[in-house]
Amino acid sequence: MHFIWKAAGDYSVSFTQFGPMLGTFLIIFLAGDRDAWFRIRTGLCFRKQNIPWYAMATIVPFALLGISSVVLTVFFNSQYHAWGGSPVFYFLNFGAMVLGSVGEEIGWRGYLLPALNEKAAPFSGSIIVGCLWGFWHLNYAGDVIFWLLFIVTAVELSIIFSFFLHKTNGNLWTAIIFHAFFNLANRMLVWERFNTTLLLIEIAVFGVVCAIIIAVDRKRFLKKPA
Repeated sequence: MHFIWKAAGDYSVSFTQFGPMLGTFLIIFLAGDRDAWFRIRTGLCFRKQNIPWYAMATIVPFALLGISSVVLTVFFNSQYHAWGGSPVFYFLNFGAMVLGSVGEEIGWRGYLLPALNEKAAPFSGSIIVGCLWGFWHLNYAGDVIFWLLFIVTAVELSIIFSFFLHKTNGNLWTAIIFHAFFNLANRMLVWERFNTTLLLIEIAVFGVVCAIIIAVDRKRFLKKPA
């Protein structure tokens, strides 16, 4: 089965979203990697000092997709489609998004990214995670071009996620919140308009943010570990 809670509406959590988390736990168990397990547990602690970043993680996804939606509507005459239903629909679907984001982020940013950052610069690690993350969405693709463009957006998002993680000392809730609200913004702002044109717009919008991040935090992002 691919979906759970499908009866709640047009979107629900996919069982495959728990793959990165389950794979991580299996690797940690087989390798006896206590440091990785400790890092994940520490990253899942909710910290008061990170509340401003948690708030930013809810706002930035809507800002990124809001700009993309406006460009798509104004310059490409793409009609807005409402995504909605009953209060139960919203409750179940957003809950599914949060659970799915937990499942993914424990794997991608909780285990894989820190492991890569032990040997590569954060910028390089973010690109590798982004490529794998995008490749992993093959079942989401409409065709080869769409899939390749989606991978580019995943790489850009991976850089943005890494920036948030750096600012919160690896706190995974920042990535989980960002991921969940990014998925929510996708449904609320560009529902049934997820096409090649939107991906090209997102590449441009996300790319500007990535350029700003690298310019501001260049020393950390491009520095290789000792």
